[in-house]
Amino acid sequence: MFFFLKNDMKFVETEKDIMNSNQEYNVIAYDKKVLGNEDILEIHEETEALQIERYLVKKGDDFIAILDYGMSSPRHQKPWISLLAVHKKFQGLGYAKKIYMLYEERMRSQQVNGIHIAVHSTNKSAVNFWTSLGFIQFDERIYEDKVILSFEKVLD
Repeated sequence: MFFFLKNDMKFVETEKDIMNSNQEYNVIAYDKKVLGNEDILEIHEETEALQIERYLVKKGDDFIAILDYGMSSPRHQKPWISLLAVHKKFQGLGYAKKIYMLYEERMRSQQVNGIHIAVHSTNKSAVNFWTSLGFIQFDERIYEDKVILSFEKVLD
């Protein structure tokens, strides 16, 4: 059973642990392997400005993931996932898919008819993951000198 706990700055060490277990992603997204407290603070400030809800996902006593989402993406004003990061030691167990399905259930219960997500083009595992869940690419753009792919899943 997964539990979504509202994330805030009192969980900075937990968040850093999850993010820094994914150094390949950190390099793709932040151009550095390891994030510090100041990076986490900056992420929190950015997500606040974008009205993103931030959650830590627990399974039992373990913090296993971070899920950030908003109800109005900056470019398309659609519900969107800003981040789904699973701690490295819990990857490969199907948890990301289960967490996503819980999120999708939340969106369906709010009568949402579609979800967006943006993925760095070089993050091949993320592209494969999201497409395996039924997301379809609809846009490609450059953001902060990186190619970003936009995906959408229509909920029926």
